[in-house]
Amino acid sequence: MPAVSSSASPPIAPDYTGHEWLKARLPTGLVPWLEGAGDSWYQAASSYTTELSQALHHLSNPEHWRWPERLVLFFTDLHADAEAFSASLVASGVFARNGPQPSDLALKRPVDQFEIILGGDCLDKGPSNLQLLRLIRHLLDRQVQLTLLSGNHDLRLQLAIQSLDNPNCPRNGHFLLRLGSKVMPLCVELLSQYPLSAAERSSLPNEHSCEARLMPANDWPDQFRKGAADTLSPAQIELELERLTSRKQRFFAAASQAGLSFQQIYAAMHRWKQLFLQPDGEFHWFIQHQQLLCQRGSFLFVHAGCDDAIAQQLVEQDCDSLNTAFQEARQGEAFALYFGPLGNMLRTKYRRQDPQLSTRSSQDLITSGIHALVHGHRNLHHGQRITFRANMIHFECDSTLNSTSRKLEGLSGGGAAVTLIHPQGYVMGISSDYPSIKFFQPDSLQTITTQLL
Repeated sequence: MPAVSSSASPPIAPDYTGHEWLKARLPTGLVPWLEGAGDSWYQAASSYTTELSQALHHLSNPEHWRWPERLVLFFTDLHADAEAFSASLVASGVFARNGPQPSDLALKRPVDQFEIILGGDCLDKGPSNLQLLRLIRHLLDRQVQLTLLSGNHDLRLQLAIQSLDNPNCPRNGHFLLRLGSKVMPLCVELLSQYPLSAAERSSLPNEHSCEARLMPANDWPDQFRKGAADTLSPAQIELELERLTSRKQRFFAAASQAGLSFQQIYAAMHRWKQLFLQPDGEFHWFIQHQQLLCQRGSFLFVHAGCDDAIAQQLVEQDCDSLNTAFQEARQGEAFALYFGPLGNMLRTKYRRQDPQLSTRSSQDLITSGIHALVHGHRNLHHGQRITFRANMIHFECDSTLNSTSRKLEGLSGGGAAVTLIHPQGYVMGISSDYPSIKFFQPDSLQTITTQLL
């Protein structure tokens, strides 16, 4: 990976071609990313001022960074919104929109000049899971280099399907209920676009049997407390059960609102299993393509974050080893994966109950050549944000793209966001929820270092 000298090229704003087809308003003009705190950057409580100042002083030298060999387009938390993804592709300046459909896109650069990294959570929440997946498939068919990371929503649905028909398993029986209301739109989509044949309808278990195959028994919480005791603390177990209670209520309410019986939900889940898990399924590629993480230059791309256990493995091994371990774990027990170190990379928000990333581990990552984490998972309302957490630079890139969440959270207009990592030595954050394009260059860290001293 090439180093970039202190005379790195100045940032150049992308040219938005076909923006008139978009619902999203794209920003113009550039502003230094670290110019002001709040919406643009944040120092988390887990960072220590003296150590952070030292780390930033080291990283403010552009000579210490390595940059991707080609332009990286990072999108994350698309949550079933093809229109938001299409608008985000236009925001990158690499694609032009030439029609009303999200797939009405033309390439403005040869495919060997850029790559796309999707940061996970393609499923749930938004208007159409399947339309988004077909748009991603469309890009793959056009030979676009695309790396697909797994998100907690993507993994949870797979684990729920794998646990189907065994709801009383002490450790894994709750994964379907854990999805809460978010799975209902997908059930409706699947039943609408892939209706059951007469033979399939006649072979379905009755309503009572389907409920028994989906819902844990009344005594399941006691069994979970025993089964999970070797992995989770008592406080974590009770928190999980408390969450499950609220999600069960939302699950039932959403099913009622969608007019879905247990029999229909059961049929939809088995249709998902056919389409996604069987080798000849239309979306089998989506499962096969998912990775845990990837590194480009000094940037580590994950869905949510990192902890001490994974940091140590990264220092001692490499991304390929961890991706192999992730793929193998996905074939095994759901609970062990989701609540273990690998699963933590998809669900941590650095909360008190989450495994922590220590300052020492951050320094080990920096020494090994990883200077920044680029991730989603923690949704924001003012575009991307740089957070200094455990003395590590985090580019937080979940900009609340999908139309369902935007409406619920009071955001106007359509969503669009892309984070660009340029071989020329800078990062750009472009979002429809921030009036300017944010840009970051390593030497700008001197400003933060001065403020901390």
